[in-house]
Parts: sequence; C-alpha cells; structure tokens
Amino acid sequence: MAESTANFTFKLEAFERRGNLWLKWSSNAPWRAQQGQIHVYNGNQFPQNPQEDTREWRWDDIEGREWDTGLNFGDGWHCAWIAEKWNPAPDPLYRYLAQTITEDT
Repeated sequence: MAESTANFTFKLEAFERRGNLWLKWSSNAPWRAQQGQIHVYNGNQFPQNPQEDTREWRWDDIEGREWDTGLNFGDGWHCAWIAEKWNPAPDPLYRYLAQTITEDT
C-alpha cells in the first residue's frame, strides 16, 4: 500500500487599524478547514475547549480573510483559528489551527 503525506500552514495575524483589533488569516491548504471559526477569547489564556470563553467569533469564510472585531486593540487578546476535528471523539469537537496573542507596542 502506498502512502503520502502533506503539510499545510494556517496563519492568523492580529493587528491594529483605526484603534480596533483586526484579524487576518491565510492557509496554503487546497481545502477550507471544516466548520472553521475565528475566535477572540475573554481570558488571559487559550481555553482547553476552543469554543469556550469566547468574547467574539465569526465563521472563517464570511466577507473574505480580514475581520474588524469591533474590540479596542490592546495587549493580551488571545485569538485563534479553530476547526472541527476529522475524528470528533473525544471532546472537544474543535481544535486549534493557529493562535496569536496581541502585544501593544
């Protein structure tokens, strides 16, 4: 039996525009992440379950690949691109594809 493997990159970038937190995402994968979502979290860490403790979120396919979260830009926002696992058991159903933490410079 022949096997093949491929590696793909998922990138998430946080930046300030007009005082707000904006997120931009990209991937070199030839397919879209299953049920992909972009999240900004309330706390000062990434939750064990990527769908918990969310401040703002959106689907990764709405209106392109940039998003004005409507939140003030600042230090310490935990942001992630998440998607459903191929094999949903065990919980949580979603996994992290990319993560970033803002730094107010």
